[in-house]
Amino acid sequence: MGAQYRAFKHYEPSEAAAIIFAVVFGILLVAHIWQSVRAKIYYLWPLLLATVLECAGYILREYTIHHRTEKPPSVIGQVFIIIAPACLAAALYMIVERIILQVGTIYSSLRPSWITPIFVGFDLVSIGLQSIGATLLFNNEDSLDELKKARKILIAGLLIQLIAFAVFLILTGLFDRKATRGSPGKMTFVRPLMTAFYVTGALVMIRSIYRAIEFITVNFNVLPPTGYFFNVEWAYYVLDALPIA
Repeated sequence: MGAQYRAFKHYEPSEAAAIIFAVVFGILLVAHIWQSVRAKIYYLWPLLLATVLECAGYILREYTIHHRTEKPPSVIGQVFIIIAPACLAAALYMIVERIILQVGTIYSSLRPSWITPIFVGFDLVSIGLQSIGATLLFNNEDSLDELKKARKILIAGLLIQLIAFAVFLILTGLFDRKATRGSPGKMTFVRPLMTAFYVTGALVMIRSIYRAIEFITVNFNVLPPTGYFFNVEWAYYVLDALPIA
């Protein structure tokens, strides 16, 4: 029989930080819903889903601080926080798709109708792998073989998301350059959206790189596993929660 499950074996978590980000994402959720309804922009449902997952994840994290031996809330909270940025990436794909349709498809190297099936498709694969990997990782803390398998699945999901999003950023940059030259008036109109896309995209990339490094550098040859980013909490908030917020 394995040892009793216990969350936060590597550090003493900050309850204040968990509460702050649960409230922040709760406020953002209300704001996003209001904006979507007001502007009748219903295709941004992945953004709402990402915010729901982040808010629920930090609520469960705060709950787990006081109930550390309860495995389900801890595992579910971790999974929600890990997969939420992939939903945010899906929202960015859909935003750019509509910008291309508005400005002109002749400036895009990729047909807008291909963006959803290709990049959102990769996103769904990424979400599936990250969900499976994170569930196995946080649900089998006493089995080295299961932990190593979980890491491979989780890293595969993160790398798929990272590579697909990086390619999309490049394609969007090429579209931006061509459209700015060919149709400067239309691009001036959508420039605020493009700027928001680049800023959000950069933050998603930072977060994805951090998570990939975190799990690549974990040593699963010992129990409990060790690794710098895996064993500290500051990076969890500075390089994951803050960029996504």
